[in-house]
Amino acid sequence: MRDTRFMQHLHSNILEPVSSEILQEILLQTDVYIFSGVIRDYFLERTQETRDLDIVLEHEISWWDIYRRYRKQLQISINSYGGLKVTVGNLHVDIWSMGNTWGIKRKGIRLTVQNLIRTALFNFSAIAYSVRRERFYLHKSFVDFLQTKRIGIQYKENPNIPLCIVNALHYSNTLNLPLTPELKQWISQRYNMFDNYEAPQLSHWGAIKYSHEDIHRFVSLCES
Repeated sequence: MRDTRFMQHLHSNILEPVSSEILQEILLQTDVYIFSGVIRDYFLERTQETRDLDIVLEHEISWWDIYRRYRKQLQISINSYGGLKVTVGNLHVDIWSMGNTWGIKRKGIRLTVQNLIRTALFNFSAIAYSVRRERFYLHKSFVDFLQTKRIGIQYKENPNIPLCIVNALHYSNTLNLPLTPELKQWISQRYNMFDNYEAPQLSHWGAIKYSHEDIHRFVSLCES
């Protein structure tokens, strides 16, 4: 599905001049797929200011020239799933190469954008935007999300269950949307009250937004 307005939205509302320049440098080497929250909010017409961006690179690239040119303006660390977390000004960007995304590595499947969206955890993440081609690639579960306005589970395997549960709570709260029965069941079956729910929050957000009591209450509601 071709859509040039999304890139206009990205440059007008999310990317700053330096991050736009870096994006163009990356595009000289490979296509860039934007996915997750920024696309979800675009289709939901949420007007809140976005300061987080998730991107997947179609192929590995050489970072040396980019880092050398912009090193004074970048902060780089490792994110929760082993990709790069890059801070450019007020924008936080999580970056993976497609071959290193967890679902594709786990299943040993071809490096295609279709397989990328098939291995997204939530239904609202089952869509990606190709910057070079200026078009969306989406899975049926994303269409279902837009039609029902319910947060669902799309790919049930994940290496970080505590973070998944916290994220389900967080998205339900911030989007003010209900969970599907299937996602509630998935949470109920995988919840372990003795798991560490603070460490993934600190790694993901740099802060603890939800206490053990908040999470236990949320899981209890999923079980009811």
